Amino acid sequence: MVKNSMISVYRQLQEINQNYPNWNGTILFRKILKLRGIVRPTIVSPEYTVEIIYEPTKHPKVFVISPKLEIHPEKDKLPHVWTDTGSLCLYEKDYDLNSDFITESIIVWITWWLYYYEIWLQTGTWVAKGTHPDKW
Repeated sequence: MVKNSMISVYRQLQEINQNYPNWNGTILFRKILKLRGIVRPTIVSPEYTVEIIYEPTKHPKVFVISPKLEIHPEKDKLPHVWTDTGSLCLYEKDYDLNSDFITESIIVWITWWLYYYEIWLQTGTWVAKGTHPDKW
């Protein structure tokens, strides 16, 4: 599959504004997009405030701001979180996001991550697939 050209932070923000009215964004230094919004994986889930720091050619950093993510009582850390940054691990590190809209990739994946997190919090088992358990 041939990828399209890189999507600018300005176009990414426009797409967010059109499709996610509960999200706010700011462009910093004309090249970094900082987004904050609400994600609710299921109707019985809490509303999670999430922040995305996106800079083209780099992997987005994704943080749950509130509520604070809890750790399962039988575990010592969160699964699928990068230990060096605390960012959620949403995809394989070599995945090329430069031609994907955040609205069609990252925000959707955050929703799925939080869904699996809620299952993990209850069961202690991460039921989603993962490819680098040594990194988290």
